Amino acid sequence: MTIWTPFSLNPALPKYKALAEAIAQAVDQGQLPPGHKLPTQRALADLLGVTVGTVTRAYAEAEKQKLIECRVGSGTFVKQVSISDFDSTVDSGGAIDLSYSFAVDVDQNTLLASQLSQLACQPNHLKALLQYQAGAGFSHHLAAAEQWLTITGVATPEVDNLLITNGGQHGFYCAVAALCRAGDTVLSPKLTYPGFSQLAQQMGLRHVGLDTDQQGITGQSFALACQRYQPRAVYLNPRSNNPSCEQMSQTRIDAIAELARLHQVTIIEDDVQGCLMSKTLPCFVNSHRDITCYVSSTSKALAGGLRVGYLLAPAKLKRAVTAALRASCWMPAPLMVEIASRWISDGTAQRIMELQRWELGARHRMLAEQLQGWPFTASTNGFNVWLALPEPRRAQEFCQSLRNQGVHTKPSTAFAVGHSDAGQALRLCVGGSTSRTDLRTALSIIGQELQQAGAEFDLSH
Repeated sequence: MTIWTPFSLNPALPKYKALAEAIAQAVDQGQLPPGHKLPTQRALADLLGVTVGTVTRAYAEAEKQKLIECRVGSGTFVKQVSISDFDSTVDSGGAIDLSYSFAVDVDQNTLLASQLSQLACQPNHLKALLQYQAGAGFSHHLAAAEQWLTITGVATPEVDNLLITNGGQHGFYCAVAALCRAGDTVLSPKLTYPGFSQLAQQMGLRHVGLDTDQQGITGQSFALACQRYQPRAVYLNPRSNNPSCEQMSQTRIDAIAELARLHQVTIIEDDVQGCLMSKTLPCFVNSHRDITCYVSSTSKALAGGLRVGYLLAPAKLKRAVTAALRASCWMPAPLMVEIASRWISDGTAQRIMELQRWELGARHRMLAEQLQGWPFTASTNGFNVWLALPEPRRAQEFCQSLRNQGVHTKPSTAFAVGHSDAGQALRLCVGGSTSRTDLRTALSIIGQELQQAGAEFDLSH
């Protein structure tokens, strides 16, 4: 491999910034193509006659600009933006898009049209929905919020500590804003929901990824990070980690909670996807409510555009979380909350959830049939599937090959926290508006792609 070296550095800039600028120019001009491995920091320092520290700072600056990515144990590579960046675009250009965790289409648009028609016949109520809300909002909205938490598995939700937000992401923001200031540390599994990573970056927080096993983060990695970084919060999906689908046992939850109390760390529990799963699955909020900010949402269970979230905060944090909500949006959108509340109160929400569970069950059976023998992890009633790749395939390359065949998925690198080793895997999702026919086609293509590299993979494990 040819070692890339810049021809010259801008003398008007500090050396590390000049080197970062040279990397950016080389990427723009195609001299450093996506996936290209950069020289080691020591090798480039020797070539340029600068200190290793200068190259280290330059690489950090280039990584901040999303030009490169550092992979533990592998090196530094030019980032493949089209594949690894995680955004919310839904235009797949006619491809079969399995890259996003979207609610299954069970004709929610018809239900919405009916609900809006009913609202149109209540002009006085519509007028009230267009006004600013005082306090926590309408009492029937809070009653529906309490009912939502009950049907999704939260035992005896305390309405006094319950806030309605503009979706789950807004709930996470309010919790983090109440707990943290710029420069503080937050923790999560080393493979986690990119929306939380983006939130941490936007707020100027240090985000540290933790090692996991089949039950989520390990007590050892959590304890070590608490001692080393004095974190303010840890973000977890105990019913099904996004993306890798681990589920935490009650024993593991209790062990993590004990450490959290010891080190004064608040747990931010993301149940946005878990709310579709069995109510019997354990979660922090039911056994450790005093240290848990619990966030649920209608986005996965009902519809992505129904931006209504529910945040149950410990009593000691209620004032701070409320202040964060007021500062960020003043109040949740009353009309949106009204629709969600009516669906919850009249049973429509429960029917949508049952239809989703039924459809997801059929899709998971198809998945098991099409990918039989290959090592994947999935959660019952969940959207996500985590598929380990056979050697010598690499996540970025594998996803690009699928994309070339009209199937969109996400590589493990899209979910890695900082420099965490993401392994070689991909996440695919079985929800959304993708038909069963298209899903079967996509799974067949994935299976064929796996077979091309399967000679070195031991299917007995």
